[in-house]
This record gives sequence, C-alpha cells and structure tokens, in this order.
Amino acid sequence: MKRVSVPGTWLGLILVFLAAWSPAAAQEGDAAPDEGQDSPEKVEDQESEKEEKGPYKDFEELTENAVVREGFFDTYQKADKLYMAIPQERLGEEFLLAFQIAQGIGARSLFGGTMLNIFEGAVVQLERHGDRVFLVRRAHRFTGGGDAAVEEAVKLTFSPSVLKSAKIESFRADSALVIDLNGWLVSDLSDISQRVKRAVSETPSKPGAASFAKDLSYLESVKAFPKNLNAVARLTFKPGKPVSISSVPDSRFISVAIHYTMAELPADLMRSRLADDRVGTFLTVQKDFAQDDKTFFRRYVNKWRLEPAPGARPDADGLVEPVKPIIYYIDNTVPEEYRPYLKAGVEEWNRAYEAAGFKNAIRAEPLPEGADPEDIRYATLRWNVSDQPGYGAIGPSIVDPRSGEILDADILFEASMVLGWKRAWRTLVTPTAAIEEMLEASPEELASIAAGGEMATLGAEISAQGSLLRAFLAATGKLNPNDAVPMSYVGETLKWVTMHEVGHTLGLRHNFRSSYDTPIDKLHDRAWVEQNGLTGSVMEYPTINLAPKGESVGYFYTPTVGTYDLWAIAFAYTPDEARAERLAREGALNGHEYGTDEDARGSGALDPSINVYDLSRDPLEWAMGRARLIRSLWPELPEAVLADNSPYYDLTDAFQMTLTQYARAVAVGVKYIGGQYQYRDHVGDRDARGPFVNVPKARQERALGFITEYGFGQDAFDVPRNVLREFGANRWSHWGNKNTIDGRIDYPLLEQVLSLQRTLLGQLIRPARLARILDAELKYGSDHVVTIPELFLALTESIWSEVWSGTTRNVTAGRRDLQRAYVALFTELVVKPPSNTPADARSVARHRLADLERRIGMRLGNPDGLDAYTVPHLEESRARIGKALDAGLQIQEGD
Repeated sequence: MKRVSVPGTWLGLILVFLAAWSPAAAQEGDAAPDEGQDSPEKVEDQESEKEEKGPYKDFEELTENAVVREGFFDTYQKADKLYMAIPQERLGEEFLLAFQIAQGIGARSLFGGTMLNIFEGAVVQLERHGDRVFLVRRAHRFTGGGDAAVEEAVKLTFSPSVLKSAKIESFRADSALVIDLNGWLVSDLSDISQRVKRAVSETPSKPGAASFAKDLSYLESVKAFPKNLNAVARLTFKPGKPVSISSVPDSRFISVAIHYTMAELPADLMRSRLADDRVGTFLTVQKDFAQDDKTFFRRYVNKWRLEPAPGARPDADGLVEPVKPIIYYIDNTVPEEYRPYLKAGVEEWNRAYEAAGFKNAIRAEPLPEGADPEDIRYATLRWNVSDQPGYGAIGPSIVDPRSGEILDADILFEASMVLGWKRAWRTLVTPTAAIEEMLEASPEELASIAAGGEMATLGAEISAQGSLLRAFLAATGKLNPNDAVPMSYVGETLKWVTMHEVGHTLGLRHNFRSSYDTPIDKLHDRAWVEQNGLTGSVMEYPTINLAPKGESVGYFYTPTVGTYDLWAIAFAYTPDEARAERLAREGALNGHEYGTDEDARGSGALDPSINVYDLSRDPLEWAMGRARLIRSLWPELPEAVLADNSPYYDLTDAFQMTLTQYARAVAVGVKYIGGQYQYRDHVGDRDARGPFVNVPKARQERALGFITEYGFGQDAFDVPRNVLREFGANRWSHWGNKNTIDGRIDYPLLEQVLSLQRTLLGQLIRPARLARILDAELKYGSDHVVTIPELFLALTESIWSEVWSGTTRNVTAGRRDLQRAYVALFTELVVKPPSNTPADARSVARHRLADLERRIGMRLGNPDGLDAYTVPHLEESRARIGKALDAGLQIQEGD
C-alpha cells in the first residue's frame, strides 16, 4: 500500500472529526440488523476468513475440472493455466532444469532433439519471498569443499541468478504452494532466442534480429514422471528483417518447440573421478576454494554411476557385475532395418568396460511399451529428419554439475546422413570449405564442440563418404550406377556412428589422433582391425577406408572400439582409484594416442598427426594414395555414375563430391610445414616424450612436394574433356533445390579449382604458420625446418613453372588464374601484410616477387611460340609485380 504523508494541521482536524463521529457510529452498530442482513458476528467471521486467506484463491475452485498429473511436481492444467504444487518442505530443494529443442525447423542449427545446455544443466531452487515464488539458479561452479568457513565465504561472494517469479495463487490442503507455471514456460527462459537470431542472420558471425511473439506462443504438452516433470512450449519469433527459410511454411513466423525438464538430483553424490589432461574425457569443473592449489580448479570426469554389486566377487577373468548396468533404449522412430546395427554399436562398448573390471556393463533394448523417451529414466537412441543435413548424429547428456554423474542421454541420428549411401550424389560442402574445415575452427565452434557438439557438416561428410564408396565400387565393377550400397556396408557406418555417439554419452571427447595408432599396412588387415580397431578410438572422425585399385578391401569403418577407448574407459570407470592414477600415466604407450578438437583445428593446431578425416600412422602417405585414387576415378566417372535414364547432373554432383574429397586429402599436407608433434605426457611418465617434437625436415619437404604437385601442379586437375562435356545442369526450379553453382548453370570448373588453390596457398602463408617456422628454427635449427625462403621458393617454382623452365611453354587458363592469385597474395604480404606477419616473411616475399619479375621479363624478351593469352598475361603480371615492389619499398622506408 502506498504511504501518504499528512500535514500536522490536517491531522488535528481529522482527529476532531473522528471524535464527533464515533458516538453515532456506535449507535448504528447497536441497532437491530435489517431482514436478510448478516449479523455482526457473521461479518466478523467472514472478515477473519478473508484475512486468513489473503489474496489467495480457493484450491478446490481453482483446480476444478483441471487435468491432474502426479509426479516429481504435481500439476493441474486448466485452460491456458498450468498450476504446479510445491510442498513447503521442498522450498530450497535443489533440482535440475534442462532445455532441449523438441521441434526445430530442420535447418540452420535449429534441429529437434538437440540440447541447449549440453552437460551443464542448471541447478535451481524454488524460494518463497512474500506472496511470490522465485526460480533461482545457484552458482554451482564455486564451492568451499565442505569447509564451513569457506562455504560461508563462497555464499557471501557469489550471488545466484533469479530467473523467474510467479505469484502464489493458492494453497493445497497439505499447505503446498500453488503457482501458475505457464508464464515461465511460454517465455524465453531457455534463451532459445539467441539461436533463432543466428538462424535469421545474414552475417554468420553476427546475430540477426528476432522478437519473441508471446501472443503467438502457447503451452503444448505436459508429462509427469516420478523423477522429472517435462513440458513443451511452442514459441514463435518474428524476424526483424525478411528471411527465406525453405523448411519454414511462413518465414515471417518462426516457431520452435522447447522441451523443459525439471529433474531430481541424486540425494547422495556419486564418488567423482578426478580428470587427467592425458585422457580425453568431458569435464565437470568447479573452483574449490578450500583446496591448497594455485588455481583452485577441481576437474571431474563426466561418467555414469557404475558400481560393483555389494559383496560381488570377481569371476575367473577378474570381472564383476555392476549394481545397475547402463541401458540405452532404441526408440520406435529408428527404422527397423537399422536397429540391429545400433544395438551392436551400443554393446560393443562392453569390451571397454571389461578393461575397467566390469562385465555386462552396457546393453541396448527396445523402448518398453508405454515408456516415454522423455522420461529421464530412459537413455534413448532416436531417429530424426532434417531439411538440411547437419550434425549427422549427436550424443548429448544431462550431467549432475555437482559431481559429474551422467543422469540421462538422448542420442539422435539424422536420416539424411545415409542419403549418400542410397542414391544421392550431391555434397553440401565445397572444396574450399573442405580445406578450411580440415584446418580452421573459430573459438566459438571449438567451445561448442568441447561441450559435446559435432562439426556442423559431419552429417554431410558421412553422406559424401557414402557417395565416394558408391563411385569407387561402380568404377571397380562391384556396383551398378543406380544401385544403392548394400545394407551390410551401410551397417558398418551406422555401427561406427553409434559407437561414436555412445562414447560421447559415456564421457569421452573426440580423439582425432587415434588414427595414428594404426600402421598404414594394417588398414586392410581384417584380423588386426577386429582386434585393435581401424582407428585407435571410435571417437575419431575417420574417412572411409578404400583400398588402392587391385588390392583387397578391409573394413570401411572400424568394427570395434579401439585400444585408446579401452584405456580411457578403464581410467574413468575403474573402481580402483590407485589403478586410475597408474593408467593416467600410460598416455605415451602404443595404442593410447590422443589429440582432440583444439589440437586438430584452429589457430593452435600444429601437429600433422592430429586431423579430421584421415587414416593411419602415416597420414601423408595415406593422403597421397587417396589423392591418386580420386584422380584415377575422374576419367571413369561417367561410366560409374550415369546409367540409362540418369540425369546428367548426377555426374556433375559426383565430380563435385570427389573434388571435395580430393581437397581434404591435399589439406593433410599443410600442417607438416613448420609442424611439430604435440604430446601431453608428464615428467616421469613411462616412455614420456617432450611437449613438442619437430617434424623431420624430410617429412616437411615431402609434404610440400605433395602439395605443389597435387595442389598446384600443371596436371593436378586434369579432367578429360569427354568427361567435362557430360557435366549436366540441375534444372529443377523450386524451393529447397539449388540449380546453379555460384550462379552458373554450366559447371564452373576453373572457378572451383581456383577457389580451392587460393585457399590452399593462403593456408601455407598464414602469419601464424610463418611465425611458427621462425620459432622452430630457433628451437631445432634452420637445417631441420623448411624455412620461409625454402617454402616461398618451392611455391613460386611450382606455380610459375612456365617461366622457370628452359623451354617455351604457354600458360593455360587455370594456370593463369593461379598465377594471378599468387601475385595478389604475395603483393599483400609486401604491401599490406596481415596482422602478426613476421617482417622476415615480407622481406622474403619481396625478394621472390623481384626475382619473378626478372624471369618474366626474360621470357617476354623472346615471346616466339607464346600464344595470344600468355603474352598479355605475363605483361600484366610483370606490371602488377612492379607496382607492388615500388609500393612495398615506400612502405618499408616509412616504417
């Protein structure tokens, strides 16, 4: 109530008035009531009852005819109200709040089934303050480690976040508070608006504009279970600018269904396992201010609660049964023909748990009749469809952020992942993007993947690998052009993908070095692979394993968990703490190779043995073999792809797919230049290696030779003319279909190749790589490193071989484009070098341009035999180089 100030003079007058009025009032009160009027006693009782109830409504009246659901929290749904009863004793109780996209738009990272807070669910409480209940999120990352004084200091320092509030509507007979939950759920509580804004953005690195339309949003469903309460709300957003998304019926209104889970947290915390940086596990990280450590960090392994049964005695193999095995339930959304492969992928992990000391630790079963996959008691494998392929498959988990215990997991598989294994040829990744994906990653992407995500184009890549297998089998006479790949081959893929995603939900991060565990001569040794794995870990991103023509083929994808997986699971899950500590020190042993996302891609990636989409202990030799194989397919593609009644654009799509795979193979060579092998061993570990070991110069030179031959050589992209003439155009004109390539109906081979080459060249002369070369010279000596002068000379000789040779040679169209790109990039190094470019690199680039200008001049001095394209091209290049040298010299003088 608003308080009113009354001046003293007026207060006196009011008191006099009240004194004069009181007797009359008393007389009226003594009079007999009129007929039908409540007696003073009854009025007093009513006022007393009203005062006791306050502003609250009668519970029975409030919930009359409501749909009642008893569970983790009891709810009463009535019209657009969702009342939730909160027992008084549960105020202040911690529980988990998690968000998931229940239904997305099938595109632009808004995919149904993906979790919005992967791993780190919100620990929340319900608090009453006055007539309202508040949803409060606790700062669970900080702890006092059980020390009472430190715990008080933590409470004093870190405040909670108040997420929502609701007025108390009523009280149940047992005194439980009743609030309307609708306002919390039909809101942006999940922060999904940030993803929607990125989905409507015109600039990938900058969010667009989208406003939440509450009047177009509503509560869709509610489900109550013993340990969790689930609800789905349909939320609608209006883009700030017109946007066209083919999978959305009307792009002016983007509707996303959000799945909320309120879940019970274990009453007794799981015994946590301290993590180790030599083993790739997902982490629950806290700052424990009670521990005597310079950082206060406590890092715990994310894992299921797997404990030996009380009194269990080991069998003859030293294995014990767990109290409760890990069970994954296969949802009925999974096509029946795929279910056996998913089941096999789950149960293959028993090999790893046996290494940890458990038998029958994990299994897959059909989802029981009547069970709901949204029930937190069921970890599930589910099938999903999308308009645009995305992650392929994803394995997020819900984790208790207090201990690292995995409470639930729901793995999703995209149907589009297997398109390439059927009859689709198209790849959604360009050759240029393929190179960038092999080497680059933004900090934001790495953070997302480190939290359990997958590369955005993983599904497209798996599909493309299936297309490559089809082309290979058709070219070798094992498949007709229109045939789908046999189900047994598809099954190999699905089993590997299942093992990979289950591995994530068991607590394992990606391991992109694990392919290094397999000798190259063992790739097609089926017996060896069945024992050790095609890669040392299923947490790898492998490429499909194809044998050179004429050689026997082994497994296309690994059939089992690898040696690293056995070691990592044993470390995370063994009940013996002392054994876990011993295992952590075995990272240098053969079969335990580990390198993860930030080691493979991004600014810090310098180890050529840690890659996505490669194979074997010798990635360079493997890449050279893969590039040769793909080039050998180009002349045979028409026969392998086109059959009676086939559209000619199938050949175009198939070639684009092979060009993308070719680009990935060539990109493997880049990190060898100035590269170093990176190790996580600790001092004193068995067979420990230093933190960085130089890549031998001979390997660097071989990699550079591979790149210059297969990336910049005159015959690198020699596609026969009869093949080029059969490249057709996709003439379907409708939504969801792109019928041009960069606006061209005909296939722009020169543009595609130039874009690939420009990207490859740009990667080789990146400032970070050039700076790394100079530092490597200091550490290892210039005789042990491909130096900047040697790198620039090799590139120049390869790209400008026509002016280096002693014979008259014309420059073809593709070569002219490449040479112009060289001049542009080296001019930039001289005139306007990118940030952090070493000064030595600018000087050497200027020297190379000056030498090139001289050589072009010599070639133009005797132009006999040069055609009408070559002479103007050389003249223009010489002029541009001259201007660059003049401008660069002026800049250097001004420095």
